[in-house]
Amino acid sequence: MNDAVFVISEFNPFHFGHEYLISKLRERFGAVVCLMSGAFVQRGSAACANKYLRAKAAVMCGADLVIELPFPYSCLSAADFARAGVRLGASLCARAFGFGAESPLEEIKKASSAADDASARALIAREKNLSYPKAVSKLLASAGLDPELLAKPNNILASEYLRAAAELAPGAECVAVERKMTFDPSSAIRAAMPDGWEKLVPRAVYETLKSSLVPEDALDAVILARWRMEETAGVYGADEGTLRRVKTAAASNAAVNEVCEKAVSATLTSARIRRTLINGFFGVTPERARKAPSYALLLAANERGRAYLTKNKKSFSVPVITKPADYTSAGDPAVTDFEFALRAENVYALACAGYSPLASTPFQL
Repeated sequence: MNDAVFVISEFNPFHFGHEYLISKLRERFGAVVCLMSGAFVQRGSAACANKYLRAKAAVMCGADLVIELPFPYSCLSAADFARAGVRLGASLCARAFGFGAESPLEEIKKASSAADDASARALIAREKNLSYPKAVSKLLASAGLDPELLAKPNNILASEYLRAAAELAPGAECVAVERKMTFDPSSAIRAAMPDGWEKLVPRAVYETLKSSLVPEDALDAVILARWRMEETAGVYGADEGTLRRVKTAAASNAAVNEVCEKAVSATLTSARIRRTLINGFFGVTPERARKAPSYALLLAANERGRAYLTKNKKSFSVPVITKPADYTSAGDPAVTDFEFALRAENVYALACAGYSPLASTPFQL
């Protein structure tokens, strides 16, 4: 049996589909290590609960070890989110990556090859008013493939994991577990919060998170206030036209959903607008977004997870921070990058009563 499989995740929140994914991976691997988003997630919104509670729920439902994928990596495009996760996994001796998908792995590989990033951007340059997802769809259709194959959320990330692993973790095994459509997705569960979601997730998840939910719009006023007061430039993933469009919408709308409705266009998706608002607020530059993760923050572990850390920690290429209050001993660049991520956690804590990022400790099962 292989040592461990790494799952790049958000658990926003953890649901029956995640439980199924872990159970299938458990059949082949000794430990399931999850690299999980912190305060802000890939779609450009605040997480439904703080990272320590979400990690605790994951370990109670089958995960062995949960390490944070910190800000800003947790709030980047699908391609850069995947690259950051794979790079962090590789630094922690990952030899296998597992993920869910709506389609068979071979179909995703073909689609990924036919609609690579360079080809999509070249098509956008040739054809005006074409968003990235629409460019991918056109490339797939021209290759005789299902044009909607990479429009499915899990397939999009699966494709990016494959590309990132081939480049950044050569030799690592990639395992896709086909998603069961009977499981409610995270978006449906979040829509049912704070009432009506009890039966949509494992009992341990509901009991762990129910008293600490963070509404998706809880930080809207905080985020939009800065966009109204300051000029924003050099933001990751946003050219000058995008920044002008988002800033104009932020100046006359009081909620992020309203800004998205106002600013969305043929070439600008709602998710990209959300990420621009968050990354502009915290000053995430392209250079910072493309740095390799420089530390690993432990969020939760059981006996198998602790055994993996003990066995492999001497081979890790980044320091593992167990107690966040002790981060200063991790050395540069880990300290600098931890403090940048801590800014995001501290803002998130405004909407999360009783949560103190530096006073928290990992959950141990």
